[in-house]
Amino acid sequence: ENYDGLSASQNDQFQSFDYTTAQGFNANPHQPASGFPGPPTPPGYTSQAQAHQQQGGSLRNGSPDEQSVARGGSEEDENLTPAQSRRKAQNRAAQRAFRERKEKHVKDLEAKLAGLEAAQQQSSLENERLKRDLQKISTENEILRATSRMSHGSISPEPATGPLRFKPTDFYSNVLQNHTNKSPSHRIVTSDDGERLLAAGATWDFIISHELFKKGLVDIADVSERLKNCARCDGQGPVFSERSITNAIEQSVASGTDDLL
Repeated sequence: ENYDGLSASQNDQFQSFDYTTAQGFNANPHQPASGFPGPPTPPGYTSQAQAHQQQGGSLRNGSPDEQSVARGGSEEDENLTPAQSRRKAQNRAAQRAFRERKEKHVKDLEAKLAGLEAAQQQSSLENERLKRDLQKISTENEILRATSRMSHGSISPEPATGPLRFKPTDFYSNVLQNHTNKSPSHRIVTSDDGERLLAAGATWDFIISHELFKKGLVDIADVSERLKNCARCDGQGPVFSERSITNAIEQSVASGTDDLL
């Protein structure tokens, strides 16, 4: 009888149990009942949630490729360990530093090249200036040489030769006085008997090259007077034998005239 009474009371209790409420309670066992407050929100959770929401919004608004790249990069970063993340950040910093050094090196080379080009241009200008100065100096030297020759000629002119400064033109006029051909030729020929024959110009050259003349012992005016009657014609003009010229020089020196210096 006791067991029968217990069974009846238990059946009454089970019949009064609300299975619907129990099923709703067991549907999400991890969800707290609405009657109890949940745990406190961790710090920074709100900002992270907003960032995820903004990233999701940007992905929704971007192109499919951008969305896929962003999702891939985000997933890749999420799958990295802290050591891998640090290594990746270090690689990025190293690449950025390398690019900066490369850009600086290129700029330095460009500046150096510009400086070399400017120096080369300056050297070219300086070289041209030196060439002009050299040409100017060369021209001035030529003028000075010509002036010096003219001055030397005026001081010691060729016509003023001998102790009496007898002019060649006077000598030619004197020795050729009795001849129609008065051209001061420097012709030298040989006679049939082998003697050298000198025209008026060659005779003058022979006299001034003689050793006695160089010593200042020859009076050319006296020599010309002695030679005036010694001229002979060889068919081309008056000529003088070398022996006659030598005799006139020696006789002029030996005469000891007052005009001899």
